[in-house]
Amino acid sequence: MDSDSDSDSDSDEEMEQQMKMQMAALLLMQQNIRRRNLIKACMLEWILEVENDRPMSRAEMITNQLEGHHERCYDNYRMSTDNFNTLCNELKSKGLQCNGEVIIEEQVGMFLQLLGQACHLRKVGEDFQHSLETVWRCIRNVLHYVEKLSSDYIKQPNSNTPRHPMLADGTQYGLFKDAIGAIDGTHIRAYPNLKDQYKERFINRKGEYTQNVMAAVDFDGNFLAVVAGWEGSAHDNTILCSSLQKGLLYVPPGKYYLVDTGYENTLQFLAPYRRTCYHLGTFRDRSRGRSEYRYDKPEELFNHRHAQLRNIVERTFDVLKVRFHILKDMAPFDFDIQVKIVGACCILHNFIKHHNRLKNVSDESFFRDPQGTNGSEVQGNSDDEYSQDRDAEISDLPNGANLREHIKNSLWQMRQSA
Repeated sequence: MDSDSDSDSDSDEEMEQQMKMQMAALLLMQQNIRRRNLIKACMLEWILEVENDRPMSRAEMITNQLEGHHERCYDNYRMSTDNFNTLCNELKSKGLQCNGEVIIEEQVGMFLQLLGQACHLRKVGEDFQHSLETVWRCIRNVLHYVEKLSSDYIKQPNSNTPRHPMLADGTQYGLFKDAIGAIDGTHIRAYPNLKDQYKERFINRKGEYTQNVMAAVDFDGNFLAVVAGWEGSAHDNTILCSSLQKGLLYVPPGKYYLVDTGYENTLQFLAPYRRTCYHLGTFRDRSRGRSEYRYDKPEELFNHRHAQLRNIVERTFDVLKVRFHILKDMAPFDFDIQVKIVGACCILHNFIKHHNRLKNVSDESFFRDPQGTNGSEVQGNSDDEYSQDRDAEISDLPNGANLREHIKNSLWQMRQSA
């Protein structure tokens, strides 16, 4: 009997000891699991800290700017993300390739940042973490291929160019039905980099070194032709005549451009009447407090309608200079590079408008008119028109005078009968 009780007590002690050993093993296992989890958490936190401290690669920087808020792309590259990607693809199709380790998006980004923000090359190099030599090589490379887009986006009109809807019959501008756009010049700051005896040619009326850029613009604000590189002292009509002789500007038969009094009034270039109120600001000031302006003579009515249409070229220059700040603060590159930059800005302007129109998108509200002009004529780079009359020694050609007289008289008759 005693032997049975002893054996039972021994078995109970063994079971109790086994249970203690199992509990100890379970506790040890739980401690090991907690220790491993703690180690994993510490390792993950360390990895995240290392990732955050790691400098962002240039490709990641471009991606971050393009995929971020849409205004970031506008601020840096002056166009939407979709347009930026489309531009990269089109330049690639023209032959643009990666330059060493610099991808195409980086090259285009550096180029657009230079144009849009007028940054110094050192600032561009700092932002993209490249040497000055690499930055300059990439910018010239992209500039070369942007020039190749000219034939795709700057196209001169022909005889089959349809009439603009704004000039439809029955509208206040219907009598200008054969107008295809407007022509004017603007002055861009320049660094001639020439010998001393030639530098004086680039001094304009305001005593500044500039290049005189002539442009033809349609009524949608697209550039039809751009002639850059002329000295700031060159007269607008001289540039126009030279462009016609060299084939840089073409006017289809039966069509004409609207021009100011700095040009000859011909059958191809319709100018306003001289020594008569012309600037939109003057008409606006005279009409204050009245429902509409009261014209004293037919010439004033013609000049007002003419100025309202021709103002598209002024507004297009405004948008161009607000979008690409380098046109207001040109860098001292070689002069041929300065001339090419002006042309590239005009090409990119048309590129943006074309693709925005395809997407039914307008970003012009982002580039608001300076000084709140709201479409009124900005005289900015235009010199006083009466002084232009004296300097140009302009005389009306018979055909141009007849066309202008016909439109003037018709406008006056329509107003009198209304």
